[in-house]
Order: sequence, then C-alpha cells, then structure tokens
Amino acid sequence: MKIGIYFIGILLSVSSNIVAQRLQGKVVAPLSGRRNVERMLAIDTAYIRILYAFNAEDINNPETYIDLQRLEIGKYYSKYYSQFVFNNDSLVWTWLKKHPNSRTVPMKIGPLGSKPAFWSEYKYSEYFKDYKANLLTEYARMPRQHRIPNCKYSEYIPVQNWVIQNDTLTVNGYLCQKATCEFRGRNYIAWFSMDIPISNGPWKFGGLPGLILKVYDHEQLYTFECVEVEHFKFPIKRYDFQEYKQIGRLKLLKYQRMLNENFYKAAGLMPINGGRFPSSVLYEPLELQ
Repeated sequence: MKIGIYFIGILLSVSSNIVAQRLQGKVVAPLSGRRNVERMLAIDTAYIRILYAFNAEDINNPETYIDLQRLEIGKYYSKYYSQFVFNNDSLVWTWLKKHPNSRTVPMKIGPLGSKPAFWSEYKYSEYFKDYKANLLTEYARMPRQHRIPNCKYSEYIPVQNWVIQNDTLTVNGYLCQKATCEFRGRNYIAWFSMDIPISNGPWKFGGLPGLILKVYDHEQLYTFECVEVEHFKFPIKRYDFQEYKQIGRLKLLKYQRMLNENFYKAAGLMPINGGRFPSSVLYEPLELQ
C-alpha cells in the first residue's frame, strides 16, 4: 500500500535547498546511530590508511567536502568507506547508550560534510575487496524510508585498462605520475605514486604500480584526492550485513539513479490531496554502464 508524503520539516528543506545538483538528488540521509559499532567483526589487519576528500570545493577545508573517505589496506582485504558517516554513527550510538529513555535521537553529532542532510550512494556505501576471492562487494546503505531495503552485490574486482603517461604532479607531498583510462562509460585521469607501491586506490580504482592518490573524471563531476596517509597496524572491521538484500550491480545502479532523480516516485510514495511529485533532478552517476 502506498504511503502519502507529508511535505514538512526536513522534506521541505531537502526539496528547496538543492538547485540543479547533478551529483546528489533530493534524498534524505539514513538515520545515524542505529548500527551497533561495538559488534563489528575484525576480518584482517591493515597496515596503511589513506584519507580522501570526496568532491571538495577547497581541499584545505574539510567543511567543503561532500565526504571524507577512508581506504584501509590489509593483506587479504581492503575496505573503502566514509569516515564522516562512521564517526557520526559512533557518536550517536554512544549518545543513545547514555540516553536510553530519550524519545528523540540527534541526526548529527560529528561532521557530515557540506550537505549533511542528504544521501548519496558514494557516501553511504562500503566497499570491500577480497583479494583471495578476487571479489569486490558493495554494501549499499539506502535512504531513510522504511520501504527501501539496504542492498549488496559482489563482482570480480574491476579492472581499469590504464595508459601510463609521463606527466607528474605532487599530491599531499607525494610525487605522482599520470594515467588515463575509460571505465564504465567515463574517462578518468589518475595520479599514482611509486613511493607507495600498492596497487589500489579510492572507490573501485586500482591496478596501477603505485597507490592512486588522486583521480577524477574528465568533466570533474567526481574527484577523489588524498589528504592524509597513515602507517600503523589496526583491524579492518565489518558490520553484520546479513539483512542486506542481494541484488545485481546493474539493477542496484538503476535503482540508485532512480532514487537520485525522483526519490518520492522511486520509493513508491505518492502525494496527498492530489498534489504532484517534485520535479526530477538532473543526475550524473559515476558508473554509466
């Protein structure tokens, strides 16, 4: 049975504050603090952690980032996820333990980037590379609406056919070399450092003879840039994702695009009193195929 939409509070804010934003639709972010961060399972030991600014307006000001993301690399697994989201979940979970009888829960305690009220699949998904099985698994945490299930899928670790060039650039103090590729409908420029001889990078990127410290598409709709490299040993942890719905990658990609372009319609909602859905939002996903 379809549920009526009540255009009040945060939904009004979401509808009015985004104008022609191609990178993020009119979608309310998931609730924080519902994950028990104390029950995560350690699956490997990482020896390096890289922090990437995702779509930063000013690389020196984290408040202008859409997200701050972590790449943790171990012997058997790597994990890529949002530091902002994890930190906020942890702080809200701690708050809930201290206020077990509270009728309200804070949406935000820690920083959540320049658009904290909004969901993006690139901010609320976690990506694990399993080197032994040669699999990448995405656990997609979906927007805050009880009819939208969280989803997951696995695919072979994607391969980008890079063309290495002679150009150089310094990124976060590391000398990097240029490489280009076409991947799933977009052309990318990457800068990798032989000073960190690890074949990995942000999101689904990898396959170069050094760590990718910066990568962006030709239109610069999406940019990942390293802002910190940390060398120390710590556990790579994973939530229990058993309740996530298994889905194909292309089906999830289509679903996420529909949610960004018209959240209300894609979620199976309908306006009340004969009203209309908000206009669709122009949206450009990272993966076009």
